[in-house]
Amino acid sequence: MKLSKKSLTVLSFTLGASVFVSTAFADALLGSGYDRLKDSVKLTASQMEQGLGSYTMEAMVSLEDNGKPLLQASNTTKVNTSTQAEERTSVNQQSNGETTSSYTYTDPKMTVHKNSGEEKYFVTEFQQEQKDRNVFTSPFKEKGAPEIEKIVDAVVGNLKDYVQAEEKADGGRIYSGSLSEAQVPAVVNAVSSFGIKRMIESERRSQEDSNLPEIESDIYVKKIVGTAEETKTGLLQSLTGDITLTGKDKNGTQHDLTMNIVFKLSDVGTTKITLPDLTGANVEKVTDHGNGFSAKYVGTYKNNVILEKDGKLVKIGERTLEILSVDKDKVTGRYTETVKPGFEAEFGEKYNFTFEYDPNQSKPFSTFTYTNAKGEQEQGQLHPGGMGSLYLELDIEVIDEHSIRSNAARPYFDGQFHRVFEE
Repeated sequence: MKLSKKSLTVLSFTLGASVFVSTAFADALLGSGYDRLKDSVKLTASQMEQGLGSYTMEAMVSLEDNGKPLLQASNTTKVNTSTQAEERTSVNQQSNGETTSSYTYTDPKMTVHKNSGEEKYFVTEFQQEQKDRNVFTSPFKEKGAPEIEKIVDAVVGNLKDYVQAEEKADGGRIYSGSLSEAQVPAVVNAVSSFGIKRMIESERRSQEDSNLPEIESDIYVKKIVGTAEETKTGLLQSLTGDITLTGKDKNGTQHDLTMNIVFKLSDVGTTKITLPDLTGANVEKVTDHGNGFSAKYVGTYKNNVILEKDGKLVKIGERTLEILSVDKDKVTGRYTETVKPGFEAEFGEKYNFTFEYDPNQSKPFSTFTYTNAKGEQEQGQLHPGGMGSLYLELDIEVIDEHSIRSNAARPYFDGQFHRVFEE
């Protein structure tokens, strides 16, 4: 089952933005209701893991430059904790106007996946039923969560007075608040400015025709606004946050970048999840050999390094992925890159590493460790594809049990490799 490079890039942007805005929201809001709202977030996360039965979770992150839309990533997830079934639909619009989407259905017996760029469904039927998997895991149970919570509490400090907490007629609460440019503390300004700048730079590198501005100087937060709504039972029903950051590009042009995040929890106890009807559809079955691999995948796989120059597509190099052995669940391999003379400076440092991929079948995401061109340790993923193909992802960060972030910025990278057969 393939996770495309662009899908992972947008996922990275979405997750990074979500973490940042959520933290900024906590910093900016809450006042005397800070602890009550924090308790609501904890309760909601715990109930989403076990207790709600079924629910629908919607999240959207968007970015505008001087009022012009640049990026938008939306995700709708339907969960049934009783049957351990999940449906996830994502739609991503990039700064160049390109829109991609993906759909995934998972239950303990199988998974179905489709990307908008492919005219087929990838279906995997598990050899062993995954009865004990958690569809959702509370982030407050993750390692290091208590320490992070203490840091957020300390940063919030005296910002607690900027909140308005209103009791609703049905017994719930509405929290709202805002910070102006003068009220944003220096530490929040510095961290948030740096975080958004890094996210934009990463997204620019991943898109050759990106319209994202290259912000270089005079970067600071102008405004933070947020609201949250809590039900009478203490569940976080919705959250919205806006942050406006300003800065100048290399030409001195001023940019006001506004990031918006929306979260909504709905249809608690009534969400319906159904296996998609694949009658008449183009279906490719992916054999489940534990991690999806078997000895038949041993061999050499290649793809081309291609760039556009003077209106033409030009091959400037080649990537080679060798699967050296497959022993039960463990895959050993080697990855190399070659670049034609004259294109070394444009391509950058070449990767050359060996790896062992020994996935943990009890977790949704497994990675292998490799050494990049700078001698740094990074994580990668490997997926079997159709007949004679593999999918490789580099620089993967596992955030938690159900979330990954791709930090990869390899120039002209294509993760789809095809088998080389000797005649």
